[in-house]
Amino acid sequence: MTRFQYQVRDGSGRTDAGVLTAESIDDASRMLRKDGKIILGLREDHAKAAAAATAGPRKAVKREDVIFLCTQLAVMVDTGVPLSEALDSIADQTLHTGMKAMVSDISDMVKSGTEFSVALEKYQKTFGRLFIAMMKASEASGTMGSMLQRVSEYLQQERETINRIKGAMTYPICMLSFCILVVVSLLVFVLPRFEKIYEGKGAALPLPTQILLSMSKGVVNYWPYILVCLAGVVVGAYYYFRSPAGRMMLDLARINLPIIGPMYRKAYLARSLRTMATMITTGVSMLEGLEISARVAGNYFYTKVWTDVADRVKEGSTLSEQLFQCKLIPRTVTQMISAGEKTGKLGTVMNRVASFCEEDLSIAVKTVTNMIEPIMIIVMGALVGGIAMALLLPIFSISKVVAH
Repeated sequence: MTRFQYQVRDGSGRTDAGVLTAESIDDASRMLRKDGKIILGLREDHAKAAAAATAGPRKAVKREDVIFLCTQLAVMVDTGVPLSEALDSIADQTLHTGMKAMVSDISDMVKSGTEFSVALEKYQKTFGRLFIAMMKASEASGTMGSMLQRVSEYLQQERETINRIKGAMTYPICMLSFCILVVVSLLVFVLPRFEKIYEGKGAALPLPTQILLSMSKGVVNYWPYILVCLAGVVVGAYYYFRSPAGRMMLDLARINLPIIGPMYRKAYLARSLRTMATMITTGVSMLEGLEISARVAGNYFYTKVWTDVADRVKEGSTLSEQLFQCKLIPRTVTQMISAGEKTGKLGTVMNRVASFCEEDLSIAVKTVTNMIEPIMIIVMGALVGGIAMALLLPIFSISKVVAH
């Protein structure tokens, strides 16, 4: 898309000037003539193009940047600032090159008559379908300021949930990596020295010691082949888990693994329910809310749950009827949703259920963190202690070794 500066005159003789975006100058000309305007001037916006060219490589727009944009827009729109002016102000003030270019482009599209939600669709990967759907609902109801605030709160809660899960998984990953490093160091640097000592004595070694020394020999003598095999396994696993079958297997493992499985199930459930609650309370249709919840669920099996529910709702079924048949949705949650449908307060009930699930997730994260710490200590102790014992076993029978 290219930016064009234009100057036009309407039927009453009044002139107007501005900027619009189009694929080519012919498309821009057609867009202006379509509105019945007489073109007095139309040219590419070289100043903006030059600024973009000298700005250097654009930084990627992250989730934190979207939350910041959303919060700023909410404040400015709520205080009566026109949307296009708010967008221009944010674009002028930000030092983030990617954000500046994106917001400037959206502002130009809004100025040219494009609806805000339609302009956002150009950057759907950045904003997500939920953001765009809520903006469409706000345009229909005239509540963009409050809607932007809701979106900002939703995105912040989502980020906190993701950070909690990452925090719970960071410790065991670091501990496991350290444990592997310690074991490899022992096999490469420590065990070969003991091997020379034992060979000099010429005694028969216990089986655990023999196995450990064989492993050490294998690592020292064949480490290039081992590295190549490990690299092949890592690359193969990377591409496999990016395939549909691999992602399905990974998603299945996440929700069924001991200890961390319940935490992941609660995370996917809380995310889906919070999305549904936000959709329903902001006036988005039930079917669209279910489709968006399916897309943002983050797990193949939870996506299938919401897709199946959407199909049944299209056939005239209620939300709770299908949820009662889903093993991944706790029956207590479904009962609360059913009560909300019967009383006509589904949005309010969904918000409470989502808050309950998020609190449950916080407890689950703390539980997992508290359980993993001693487990990792035991695993590390068993590995390092086992290696130490295997090395010391021959010394326990030192008299026999010396005798030989």
